[in-house]
This record gives sequence, structure tokens and C-alpha cells, in this order.
Amino acid sequence: MNVFITVMLIVNGCAFVFDFIFSLYLSFSKKIRQEKYYGSSRNFTTLLLLIPAMNEFATLKRDLPYLVKLHNQCKNFINLELVFIDDDSSDGTTELLDKWSHHANLHVIHRVKPNAQIGKGPALEYTVNQIIQMNYSLGKTLIGIIDADSHFDSDYLREVVATFQNSFYDLVQTRVDVYNTVDNLTIMQNFEFSIYNALLQMARTNWGSALASGNGQFVTLKMAKNVGWSSSLLEDCEFSLKGLLKGYYGTFLNTVSVKQEGVSNLRKLIRQRTRWCQGGLQCLKIYGGAIMKAKHLQTIVKTFIIFFLMVPYLSIIVVPSSIISVSVLIFYAFYRPLIGLAIIFTLLFTENLVNTLMIEKQWHESNLEPPKNRLIIFRIIFSFAFYRWVLAFIPYRAIIRQLKGNDSWVKTAHS
Repeated sequence: MNVFITVMLIVNGCAFVFDFIFSLYLSFSKKIRQEKYYGSSRNFTTLLLLIPAMNEFATLKRDLPYLVKLHNQCKNFINLELVFIDDDSSDGTTELLDKWSHHANLHVIHRVKPNAQIGKGPALEYTVNQIIQMNYSLGKTLIGIIDADSHFDSDYLREVVATFQNSFYDLVQTRVDVYNTVDNLTIMQNFEFSIYNALLQMARTNWGSALASGNGQFVTLKMAKNVGWSSSLLEDCEFSLKGLLKGYYGTFLNTVSVKQEGVSNLRKLIRQRTRWCQGGLQCLKIYGGAIMKAKHLQTIVKTFIIFFLMVPYLSIIVVPSSIISVSVLIFYAFYRPLIGLAIIFTLLFTENLVNTLMIEKQWHESNLEPPKNRLIIFRIIFSFAFYRWVLAFIPYRAIIRQLKGNDSWVKTAHS
């Protein structure tokens, strides 16, 4: 028993040290920064904005007038066309989109069962195939993927287009922020997306390629055609991996963001993250070997991708080791209060320090205005520790689903 506890303490200690060093790397490395784009002069004339719209009646009824006006706001730098993907909606979305379909530069793609409602990937693949048949220029057309509940404007799209025009990338992933930060759950998601994921995406870009990350992803029509989407539960990651294997690379645009609605219901958040986690397991199984064998990919890119996809399996060991370590530390504090409390304080201080450093780094890189009340940082940091514990058991749920062969897709419900 003592040997087992010792091993668990060592495992947790290694995980803590790795997390600490990696956080410091993200915070202080001069290579983790917003990339500057130059050396290319491509000319893209059309941006097709794909908006999945399964049962989005309330959202679209509110936002359609604004979205339609975007065309005129963008016409001095790109021809913007909206493509709504109605995936056999049952809440009035189909009828609403049909009423707006007479507008120029607005297209509606209707899908019906049994081919509908089987995942975002198949819906995107079907839509892109329809677009290709419309004879858009592969070399001058961009594809954007934006969730129906997103908030963005013409300045956001201008920066995206400029990034493509002035670089050689075929994929641009923009920063994602959460706009409904009304409670700790949504505030934690905003920290996760706009701070940690943003720094991680800049690191990925420096290592060789950023990965598509759901909302706010843009690709050339050429890449969309040659790579394509499949039925993985993590379709954005799968698309990125397939793209890398075919020689397509991505960058991360940190200076602008698309704002989306956070999930305010814990049960629905767990369901969403389980789907994402299981999708990563699917990608590891299908593409892990090919990624490792790809001669054109840098070793650091391969290492990160495999490590990222293996996190659920690593969690099987790290999560129980963390529980055992916390239990041992609390038990030890009862017998040696001064030493025990000193260790607890040191660990908490370290955790808070690295998170504060990451927040400060991201504010600097993204030109975000820090909050007037800096005490909100402490609220975020303390809450994030509990948030990570709440989500710690998701890998177990994902692995169990995977072992059972349950790969059903369920759309994220935000409230």
C-alpha cells in the first residue's frame, strides 16, 4: 500500500512540475506571440460564411437583419456571402430561412434525415460539395465557419481576410471569447478559451501549425475541397490533422475574436466536453500513426499532437494520483500543521502565480484592456481550480463511451 501511495505521489508531482514549467513557458517565451504576416500577396475575392443552423430560430430571428447588412459593410475588401446550413430543423428555422432566402448573397442549404443531424462534420462536407458545384474559384475563395449564436463584425472579417492576403496559410483560427460571463461556469469557459487556449494556439503556430478550434475557423476553398470533413465527434481537430498530413498549415489570429455563448448548465457542459474528448480519442486512433510517420512534420508538432490526443488516457493515472496526493497532504497537515500548511500555501501560491502570469501575457499579446478591478483575477484563478476538478472525470466518461462503441452526436445546448 505504501508503495502504491508513493508511486501516486510521484506521478502527481511530475504532472504538477510539468504543468508549472509549461505555464511558465507560455508566459515568458518570446516566441509565444502574435505572428506578423508578410511575404505574400494573395488575392481573395469571396468569403463564404458557413453558419450551421439546426434549430436556431430564436437566434436567427434576432440576428438575421444584422448578418444581411454585413455584406455591404464588407464590400470594399471582400464579397461576403452567407450560407446557412439547415440540418432538418424542427423549431421554425427552416421556414424562417426560406423567408430570407430571396436576399442577394444569402444561400440556404437544406438537409433532411437520415443524412441530417448526424454531426457538424458531415453537414460542412455536404455544404462545401454544394459550393464547389457553384463554380467558385478555388484560388480566390475563402470559407468561414461561424456558430449561429456568434457575435462579430466587419472589422473582424477584415482582419481575417488580411491575414490570408498577407500569408501563405490555408487555415486561420481566430480567438474565441465568451460574451455571457454571468456566473463562474461561463467565466471559467472564457478564461479557458480567451486566455489559455489563445496562448496554446500561439505556441502551436510557433511550433509549426495552429489547429482549427470549432467556432471562428477560416480555410481556403482549395483546402476545404482537398481535405474535407468527416464524421468525427471532434470534426475541427480531424480536419486539421488531415490537412497537416496533406501539407496544409494554420495560424492563429489573436488580435480579434468571435464571441460566442458559453454553456451555463453544468450537465450540458459535461456532455459537450465528453463529446470533444471522445472525438480526440477517435482522432488518435485514426491519425496517430500517420502523424508520427509524416516526414514533413517537425518533431515538436508530432509530439504535441500525440500528447494532446493522449491526455484522456494520461488522466486515468493523473486524476487518481491528484486525489490521493490531496488526501495525503490534508492528513499530513493534521499531524504536522506548520509544515503541512506551508506546503499547501506554496502549492496554492504557485498555481495562482502561473495563472496570473498567463493572464497578463495574453492581455499584452491580444491588446485586451485589463479589468479596472484587478481583484477579478483572483476570482478567476481560484474558481478555475474547482472548474478543472469538476471536469476531471470527463476522460473516464469519454473512454467508456468509446469502449461501448457509442459515437452518437448531440448538438451543444448552451442553457
